[in-house]
Amino acid sequence: AFACALLALIASAAATSAHVTLTQRTAPADSYFRAVFTIPHGCEGAATTKVSIWLPENVLQAKPQVKPGWKAEIIRVVLEKEVTGPHGEKITQRVAKVIFSGGSIPDDHIDEFVLQLRLPKEAGVLYFPVEQECGEKRLGWREIPAANQTARDLRSPAVMLNVTPKP
Repeated sequence: AFACALLALIASAAATSAHVTLTQRTAPADSYFRAVFTIPHGCEGAATTKVSIWLPENVLQAKPQVKPGWKAEIIRVVLEKEVTGPHGEKITQRVAKVIFSGGSIPDDHIDEFVLQLRLPKEAGVLYFPVEQECGEKRLGWREIPAANQTARDLRSPAVMLNVTPKP
């Protein structure tokens, strides 16, 4: 009985520590990147019904991949200053957030949400806060490590992408 209880406790701890991740965690600067966000579980038994992904301010362009059964809403904000895009186009707004809703992922299943991103010209670490909704329940993956921390030190880390120098 004790061994069963211990295994249940370990499984429970593993399930709650699993967080939203990217399938590819490194990409070159100044490139198009197919960001695949993996949702590893629902919310304590409830199915995931909405996923919101916030984009860093230096990621100006993003397009969600069509996901059957889900609606993708793109939230844009006006830039303070117009920027010239990679093909000479004038960019006056950036994608700040993408919200997927209308579908359902059972708690004991995983699924993926895909965004095509134009990465900034500078190398560095980008953080993508994600909120997962399961009816009335919510899980927020928003924590960004302080200078003296790593993502492993956080309970609910934001999704991290390491942008390497342009080849």
